[in-house]
Amino acid sequence: MLINPDAPADKPETEQMKVIHRAMSREFALFPALVAAVPAGDVGRARVVGGHVTLVLGMLHEHHEAEDELLWPLLRERVPLEKDLIDTMAVQHHAIADAVGAVGAVLPRWTATAGEAERDRLAAGLRQLEEALTEHLGLEESAVLPLIHDHLTVPEWLAPQKHAMAHGPSGLVDKLLLAGVVLEDAGPRERAWFLAGMPPPARVLWRWFGVRRYAARVRAVRAVRG
Repeated sequence: MLINPDAPADKPETEQMKVIHRAMSREFALFPALVAAVPAGDVGRARVVGGHVTLVLGMLHEHHEAEDELLWPLLRERVPLEKDLIDTMAVQHHAIADAVGAVGAVLPRWTATAGEAERDRLAAGLRQLEEALTEHLGLEESAVLPLIHDHLTVPEWLAPQKHAMAHGPSGLVDKLLLAGVVLEDAGPRERAWFLAGMPPPARVLWRWFGVRRYAARVRAVRAVRG
């Protein structure tokens, strides 16, 4: 199913990527302030926020791993004149991976102790990650997605989506929560596209269980204390 019913069926519909980008951008924009607002020593709150940060970090990792393995090599082959642009994409992925590593180095300890120093380091690291991600996603959408539309086949375009589904979290709850992350800001056609790509049993579970579970996660993670 396509988001835009008038889009050519024999070309990659790159608007699909923007739906995923929008979801990740929203989450990473929220994280620094959410972490910074956790009172020192409030381990329960740190575990709630830290657990959600961990989940979305995994989503980002799978998304970029799929691009590194399945998109950039094809674009280098098909559009050699754009090698510098694709190299920039790869360099930005490395920078984002370094920022993720810095976050990952402090996240478990903060989640376990809610220490003030760890909180402040984590919030700063998440701000740096969000800035790097915003720059990268903007360039990818403006310059790279048009190349994908013009030079890749539909199966080649769908391969990273299949990769992310195959290598994502194994637990049912986490899978449904990530579906909620994507669907939260999706429009009607975007929701229909995303749900159509889920196995039928997963769609049933989303409607009967996932919607409520994700709503509860949002309330818990974004709760305002004070």
